[in-house]
Amino acid sequence: MNPEALSLLAFATGLLLSGAVACSASSSDSANIAGAGNAGGTHVGSGAGGAVNPVGSAGAGAAPSVAGAASAGTSGALATGGAPAGGQGGALSNSAGASPGGMPGVAGASAGASGAQPSTGVSVITGTLEGGVAFKDDKGALLNAHGGGINKVGDTFYYSGEYFVYSASATYETNNSFHGFSMYSSHDLVSWKFEKLILPQQPSGELGPNRNGERPHIIKCPSTGEYVLYAHAASLDYQTDKEVVYATSATINGDYKYQGALTNASGTKAVHSDMSALVDADGNPYVITESGHVYKLASDCHSWLSDTAYGAMAGMESPTAFKAGDSYFWIMSNKTGYRANDNEYATAPAMTGPWTNRGLIAPADAHTWISQSTFVLPVVGSSGTVYVYFGDHWQNADDQTGKTTGKNNSLATLVVQPLVIEGTKASMPKFYPSWKLDIEKGTWSP
Repeated sequence: MNPEALSLLAFATGLLLSGAVACSASSSDSANIAGAGNAGGTHVGSGAGGAVNPVGSAGAGAAPSVAGAASAGTSGALATGGAPAGGQGGALSNSAGASPGGMPGVAGASAGASGAQPSTGVSVITGTLEGGVAFKDDKGALLNAHGGGINKVGDTFYYSGEYFVYSASATYETNNSFHGFSMYSSHDLVSWKFEKLILPQQPSGELGPNRNGERPHIIKCPSTGEYVLYAHAASLDYQTDKEVVYATSATINGDYKYQGALTNASGTKAVHSDMSALVDADGNPYVITESGHVYKLASDCHSWLSDTAYGAMAGMESPTAFKAGDSYFWIMSNKTGYRANDNEYATAPAMTGPWTNRGLIAPADAHTWISQSTFVLPVVGSSGTVYVYFGDHWQNADDQTGKTTGKNNSLATLVVQPLVIEGTKASMPKFYPSWKLDIEKGTWSP
């Protein structure tokens, strides 16, 4: 990414950070910009689920101040121990508790653009239902990492996602064109540092010019220790050509080498759209896609061995799977374009099933708190585990209800909520505009 482009990003976001968000991507919705998808599970304009993007630098002094003073700018972030910063609501506070070196949490100190990050402790996550959660990076810009996921290595969380370049004067398609996959790091899930573009747009091929790339998810291959990034690549219409692709790196935040389409031994591609990846409790790696496809991967994680589709997830997109207790959970979205819908979930005793659809993950007509599922992060601590839901909250300045077509671009924010797990039941029964996450203990409270 060249400096001029980044400067333009920063300026644009500072001007346009006011809209609320719609969400959800679709294959079957004729309202999608790229055109209507078919009913067979392909999808158009599918937003890779959620992280937020930064593209704008906050105003002067936008770094959260600590000893009670509100900071200026457009972030709306809460100053640690103090009043909310000026501007739109919906951003996060810094984690509470002291931390060294002038990081947030130290009286009188400011995060600024230094990239310093606090130690783990109690993080306060704040975001309105209409505005979502607006994570900021060490430069004061919104996280630009959409539709991705989070990996924890040591005491550091790494957030990877799709990187958009935004201009107020550009067309919708230009503002949503593929530029690469980015990565950010954090110790508290609140204060984020921009690492780099870990996989930029390629000179040619599936992730080359005039192509779409979305939903990057990274696993550490159990047999090799290599980090493998899987993503969805597609033609601009999302229909003519689409496949799961992959790239590899020796380190989580390294430069990922693009390897091409994910195929089986016969060269058959995994030709599905929205996808995710995970390693189960027995060390088996999987790629999962829309419409309930489970691809079991080879031991080197460079190809797939089997493809099984499960009816409990048929016709659904934006899949994310995780294990809690004795069950695997699969959260998914209906296909309604960039309009929020009531996301559903299924459970199984193993990734290989049998899968049972359990219904809605949030109250009916709440539209999953105006979001589309993208990732669930288990935060394991000394006293328990918190399952944190991340959903895309697509930005739409023309509609603050999130119920009509939204915009999948760098202005999108997140919905970040605690999941309540009880046996095979998962739910978000209440929306919390502010809640506390104790990363060290693995507990949360309103």
